[in-house]
Amino acid sequence: MSLIESAMAKARALAGAESKSGLSPRAPRDPRGSVHPRITATRGRSAPIVTEPTKPVERIVAQPVFVDPTVCKQNRVLLDLVSDHNPGAVAAYRMLRTRFLQRARARQWTTIGITSAGANDGKSLTALNLALSLARERNSDVVLLDLDMRGPSICRYLGTEPPHEVIDFFEQRTNASELFFSIGVPNLVIVSGTVGTDHASELLSTDQFERLVDYSKTHTQSPIILIDLPPVLNTDDALVVAPRVDAMLLVVSEGYTNRVSVEKALEVLSEFPIAGLVLNRALETQSDVYGYEVLKR
Repeated sequence: MSLIESAMAKARALAGAESKSGLSPRAPRDPRGSVHPRITATRGRSAPIVTEPTKPVERIVAQPVFVDPTVCKQNRVLLDLVSDHNPGAVAAYRMLRTRFLQRARARQWTTIGITSAGANDGKSLTALNLALSLARERNSDVVLLDLDMRGPSICRYLGTEPPHEVIDFFEQRTNASELFFSIGVPNLVIVSGTVGTDHASELLSTDQFERLVDYSKTHTQSPIILIDLPPVLNTDDALVVAPRVDAMLLVVSEGYTNRVSVEKALEVLSEFPIAGLVLNRALETQSDVYGYEVLKR
């Protein structure tokens, strides 16, 4: 049995096993900030029905970390302090953000896995810059989970160190609450690591994945959770996760990813909802300017 056939068999076994959960709407607040019970008027009844108030969300406490602006600029990470040098890229990510949000909100998607056909297609940088762009919209809490545990790269792109390695959580040496860090961008928290493992597929198959996602959902408001995963044609990690998220986003690179690989990747992911296809480095004319053909089916 080939790697892809084995991965798809594992994905089918997990498909449909997980139920999706969302956040409850918040109860109205009075000017003093206290929470009122929700009152529902019912026709034919003499008294209103009083329901229990919705508990306020206990937000994620993310540890601030130092981010190296020089490293970010070199890696084309679109932080505010460096994004002025990449106006074309900023505009491209705004377009990607808008198209992505239109689909996600219409379908009530919360968790999105991000993968690529092969290595060096730019999926991790795409995940990071999309997370930054989504956070700047200020309508959602954005969580970026770097679960490419064979070769984690988000911390490397930022020039930073995580407070705890994500692999320590999956091997049950630390709690979910200790993983999250902030790079100073409001509405954005990140989980990542610097230590790789060859046992990522086995770790992602455990209940720890659901625990991390559930913690991210229940400690945020209107969350969008982006999950950076390994290339779908290189290992089965992405297919282990695909049945347990709302949709998958596929990143390919113009001039690098060949058509056969794109078609094979789409075939492998065909059993799962597809948020779209991001064409990275499209119409690139300068080394620091790159465009995107976004969310093609």
